[in-house]
Amino acid sequence: MIPLRERSKIRSAQASLIAFCLATALMFSTAAPTQATPTEPLCRFGVNHHGQPNLTSISGIGSLNAGYFIDYTADAAAKPAGMQQLRMVRLKQPDKNNTNYTVSPSLSTITAIAQANPGSFWLIGNEPDRIVYQDDLTPAAYARAYRELRQTIKAADPTALLVAGNIVQASPLRLRYLDQVLAAHREAYGAEMEVDAWGIHAFILNEQPGQWGADIPRGVSSEGAWALTTDRNADFDLFRQQIVAFRNWMYRNGYRNKPLYITEYGVLMPDYPGYGPFSPAEVSAYMTRTFDYLLNATDLKIGYPADGYRLVQHFSWYSVNDKAKLVNGQWQGFNGYLFDPDLANQRSPMGDAYANYTAQLTSKTDLLITDMRFTPPAPLASNGPVTVTIQVDVGNAGNTISAKDFTLRLYLGDPDQGGALLTGAEFSGALKGCGDSRTFEYVWPNVAPGTYEIVAVIAPGAGITDVHSLNNRLSRLFFFATDLIHLPLVHHP
Repeated sequence: MIPLRERSKIRSAQASLIAFCLATALMFSTAAPTQATPTEPLCRFGVNHHGQPNLTSISGIGSLNAGYFIDYTADAAAKPAGMQQLRMVRLKQPDKNNTNYTVSPSLSTITAIAQANPGSFWLIGNEPDRIVYQDDLTPAAYARAYRELRQTIKAADPTALLVAGNIVQASPLRLRYLDQVLAAHREAYGAEMEVDAWGIHAFILNEQPGQWGADIPRGVSSEGAWALTTDRNADFDLFRQQIVAFRNWMYRNGYRNKPLYITEYGVLMPDYPGYGPFSPAEVSAYMTRTFDYLLNATDLKIGYPADGYRLVQHFSWYSVNDKAKLVNGQWQGFNGYLFDPDLANQRSPMGDAYANYTAQLTSKTDLLITDMRFTPPAPLASNGPVTVTIQVDVGNAGNTISAKDFTLRLYLGDPDQGGALLTGAEFSGALKGCGDSRTFEYVWPNVAPGTYEIVAVIAPGAGITDVHSLNNRLSRLFFFATDLIHLPLVHHP
């Protein structure tokens, strides 16, 4: 987000914009949907809330059908029914000449929250690449903070999910910042960063030093920094470019099989002449266009397999009610507010667009099998029988916030053609939507040399409908090798 002290820099010379008018926003209010809303909150949709009142005090918050919220704390005092919190740890680096840092809340409080709330999502830092106004860490300091917080939180709750990054935007400049984070972690600890998910903000902001926008991260040169005017703030092509660029970055760095969360995005520029076409109708159009993209964008190379190869698993709109207004010539708040604090937090036209969009969606479960692996992969037949470990990866590409029961079975041969269930190869579990995943392991003893077809089948629990059946099974051949060949490794510089 653009800090309060910078908001006046954007177009402070335009004194004629001080007059504030509500009429334009109210003209675009839309009628409430007539169709039934989803049966439960949708795990792909989230909202960011900063300030007052408490989310539970906004009576219409449930009409958004959002599955989670981010309020920039580690433990919200009150949570709307059905919505989950993505918890946040804030970071600061007092001295940029070393990697010492501070955390909020304290480590003891973080430990207590993690123990009391197993399986929570934890966002480690908020815009660590944003100097002065947000967390503002050097790459080495962020690498250290993430590593040590991961150890603390995982010790308290091994099922916790830590989200790394949460940078302002996925521009080339900020991908270089994360490159340096990974390099610093590698240098300090001799290992790659262990990450449960990556998070980004997907704003579209100027990066020229000293100007409005996102500025330059610590330790990164300004080469290639975005030079943007305010009217690009809702540029859909730049938005989409960021998502693809970051998924490619994840792929290159070995994180292809990890979720991607957009932990904050929206339109920040106000609805005033000189900033861009940012009326409620235009902001709503941008919002729903991004929703369409985020729900449907897939890629078999860089997408997340456990979520049907989607590029993004969760996305969170800024904001609930942080409304842009001029106060004594200074900007406070932003555009894109879903509820209007000047109208007793009634739903705004943008809130209507959000609610109407999600009301047209239905709750879905989509269980799938993404991979099967054998260890050893191809044993030598002349060595005789071996014990084989079979690993099967499963996921849920649906959109439900609650976990859905399933059964996984492994067969020797096609079960539709007489294949038999392997002894003890039946597992049960439950997965939430949006790419929740799990790996099952089966030990198959005393396997004689030969070639075998192993078929994994996943089936939903009683009363659960799976919207796709073609991805409910996966067949792999396990075979023994007859010869062992040693090939030289040739490297071309």
